[in-house]
Amino acid sequence: MNDTFGKKLRDLRVNADIGLRELARLINKSPGYLSDVEHDHVPPPSEDVIVKIAAALGVDKKDLLAMAKKMDPEISNYVAREPEAADFLRMARDKHFDSEDWETLTNLAQAAKLGQADKIRKK
Repeated sequence: MNDTFGKKLRDLRVNADIGLRELARLINKSPGYLSDVEHDHVPPPSEDVIVKIAAALGVDKKDLLAMAKKMDPEISNYVAREPEAADFLRMARDKHFDSEDWETLTNLAQAAKLGQADKIRKK
């Protein structure tokens, strides 16, 4: 898959049957800027703009953010509020966690019912 962010964005926009000017209006950007993004003349937009694009196109923001190699602003804000999360991610990076490690960790966290939402449900 050698598609660039711009090409993927254009494909998604065309498939959603939304014109360039309409998408630009929906995300409060100029059509010229959006055209430059689609033609890879400029780097992918900021995380916040990508989230707006995903909403306007009705696609999962996770996919567009990943294509742009950007982090979901909700996750960035969470990590900023929880320093232990940042420490854990640094450790995972240093230990070279792979997808299998993340899957195992997710399964362990779910089995242990970690998190406030699970603790509230238990009461």
